[in-house]
Amino acid sequence: MKNLSRILLIMLMIGMVSCRDTKKEEEETKAVIEQVEAVEAEAEEITEKINQEAEELEESLSELDSI
Repeated sequence: MKNLSRILLIMLMIGMVSCRDTKKEEEETKAVIEQVEAVEAEAEEITEKINQEAEELEESLSELDSI
């Protein structure tokens, strides 16, 4: 009986420790995902600005060509 209760106690402790590690990893993963999403959003904004400036330059070139 003592051996069985020791084994169960050890298994319970291992389970608790592994759950804590998993929670920490999940939090770290969420933080990294948020950072990646922020970078992606910033990249999209920059791309839109570049496209707008490119269109403006093309219009200016068209006006100069028509002169």
